[in-house]
Formats: sequence, C-alpha cells, structure tokens
Amino acid sequence: MTSQDSNARLVELIRAGLARADDAGLARVPLKLYPAEEQEELLALLHAYLWDTAAPYDDDWHRSPGNIMTLWAELLEIGTETRHRLIPLRTDLVKLLTERGLGYRTHPRSVPVLVREYSGVLETPVHPGDPRETSSTIAVGAWGAGFGDPATNRQVELAAEDAVQRHYEAAGWTIARVAHLKCGWDLTATRHDEQRHLEVKGVSSSMPSVLLTRNELRTAETDPDWSLAVVTGALTDPTLVEYDRQTVVAAADPTVYRVNLAPRP
Repeated sequence: MTSQDSNARLVELIRAGLARADDAGLARVPLKLYPAEEQEELLALLHAYLWDTAAPYDDDWHRSPGNIMTLWAELLEIGTETRHRLIPLRTDLVKLLTERGLGYRTHPRSVPVLVREYSGVLETPVHPGDPRETSSTIAVGAWGAGFGDPATNRQVELAAEDAVQRHYEAAGWTIARVAHLKCGWDLTATRHDEQRHLEVKGVSSSMPSVLLTRNELRTAETDPDWSLAVVTGALTDPTLVEYDRQTVVAAADPTVYRVNLAPRP
C-alpha cells in the first residue's frame, strides 16, 4: 500500500469512528468502537507512520517525533474540537502499540515514540533516565556490556554470541538462537538429553561487567538451566567466562530507579 493509499484509508477509518461515536451519542472516539479487524488495521497504519518517521535510537529501537494528532488533523482537516474527540483513540492505539511490543513512550506526557520492526512481543526496555519503571535493569559489576553507543553495543553483542556458539558447537552441542522470543536467554544449547539456557553478554574490555534486564534476572532466579556467558574482549580477543545463576543473582544490583517528582494533590 502506498503512502497516499495508507493516508486515504486512515482518513476513512477515523471518519467511520467519528460517525459511530455520533450514532452512539458519544463525545469522544475510543478504539473499542471499531471491530477487531479495523483495530488491527489502525494499529498497522500507526506503526507504519511512526516507523517511516523514525531514526535509529538504541539497538532495535527507532525514535519517531510522534505528532500523531498533528498528522490526523492535517489529513482530516479538522479543528480543535474534533482533535479532542480523537484523543482517546490515539491513547488507546499507543497503549496497544506498547502491549504488542511495537513501541512505547518514555514518559506518559512525551510526544516522541520509540518504535521497532515487529518480530514478536518484546518487553520494552528502560533506558537510563526513564521514569516508567523501577530497577528494570540489573548491573553485575560496575562497567561493561550495555554501556556505550548502540552501534558498538550491537557489534559486541553479535561477536559474543558467535564466540559462545563456536565454543559450544566445538564441544558437540547444538545451538538455537532464541533471543527474539524474549524468553530470558539468548541461546539454547542441547546435547543428548542435556540443555542449557545461555544468556550471552559481550564486553569490549577485559572487565566482566554487564547489564541484565528484569526479565533476564527473573529467569536466572527461577530457571535451573540458565547461566550467564560473558565474552570479554569480544571485538579483539574473545574470552568466554561462564557464571551460574546463583552467582549472578547474588551479584545483581539495581541501577535504575523510578523517581516520581509530580506534585501531589
């Protein structure tokens, strides 16, 4: 579908929602006025718009300026009153975007939206400074994986996974990459009846310090097959060191906290 066709379809869907709200005597337009297939269509159109206007931000995430309501107002040629009627629709769609792991706002009042290409449900990360969550990122040590610019981090991550895969395959294990499933580890290693769930972290230095997400730490606490594979010197002289889950859990310290500075009523 071309951009022109997408915009025309978006206008058609929004006008249909306004008409349904009028018929129901509603001042505003919530997403629930649409049948399921049209909800999916609206979500797809929103995601396509955000992705097209986004620039690389952090790993798989791109940052879009958002301006969803501005787009709608321009396409529909509507004024302030109708814009206000559409606020619930925009809010519901952004919530659905977040539930599907497609995007999220770093703050409820922020205009920019972080968005990614769809490849399965993903727990949205908390970046340093995000006020959305508490202790979603766990640090093991003081400095290492997860720090630095996104492009370098991605190179280090891939190099580390390759190093771990080579190490295990040389020992007769079969490796499956499962990071995209967001199950709490990156590689599943299988040999005969034995299985290991390997969370892989790479660092460019020789210091084995990494960041774990809340999901990864939760898995470390509960999954007996989980272990942490840290590759130091990932881009130069890869060295693999493995840690059992008990060691990782014992060493974990929260590094991101939620600070609510909103005035209390």
